[in-house]
Amino acid sequence: MFLMLLGPLLLIHCFYILAVIKKNLSVIDTAWGLGFVILALSGCIESEFKNQRENLLFILTTLWGLRLAIFLHLRNHGKPEDFRYAQWRQEWGHKTNQIAYFKVYWLQYFLMLIVALPIIGSHHSAVMSLSFLNILGLLCWMLGMLWEVMADHQKNEFKKREENKNKFIRSGLFKFSRHPNYFGETLLWWGIGLMALDGSNYWIMIGPLFLNFLLLKVSGVPMLEKRHKENLAYQEYALSTPRLIPSIKLIMSSMTQKKGE
Repeated sequence: MFLMLLGPLLLIHCFYILAVIKKNLSVIDTAWGLGFVILALSGCIESEFKNQRENLLFILTTLWGLRLAIFLHLRNHGKPEDFRYAQWRQEWGHKTNQIAYFKVYWLQYFLMLIVALPIIGSHHSAVMSLSFLNILGLLCWMLGMLWEVMADHQKNEFKKREENKNKFIRSGLFKFSRHPNYFGETLLWWGIGLMALDGSNYWIMIGPLFLNFLLLKVSGVPMLEKRHKENLAYQEYALSTPRLIPSIKLIMSSMTQKKGE
């Protein structure tokens, strides 16, 4: 358990030093996915890779974490500091590094530990057989991962086009919900939670539940929606498109239109 706590903590401090040197707090975004990978790997090392449930979660967490870290690094590389951190830098002034150390980096570490409860729980599980819920969790992870990757790719390609500058995407998966990438994120983490269940450790579901709370009420959806609060076109889009969970009605309608073409 010691390694699981130490690994991500060391990573967070390495990225903090990098942020101070580069004067860019956005690098913490890359550390988020990597932190879970290191935490899961540390657990497997402590277990000597003998816990099959933990090994499976390590593989899936690594696929998710590395993909997300690489995507965010490429997206942020060479660009100004993200608007969220830039706003805080203005508010904090010359004390930015000291305040960010606790309010961004240490906070990120503790949030990571809570979300990672399913991984930590699997480290202490002695049950190796997979139940129906575990298999359902794997299916949720697969669908969530696919949904998140597709949404990130679609949004990235949309932003690359010069004619879309200062516009928001409402095509592809964004026709069915305003934040499909966050939907994929929550779905795959609910999948990880279900895969970690062994019949006695239901407390681990606090992890995906807490992630839902973060994305819907704290740092995910609210911050992005706030940027468009004065945009009438976005407000009209918001009235007809669900915030997170894709609309089955919109999906069926889209499929019907494609068949009729």
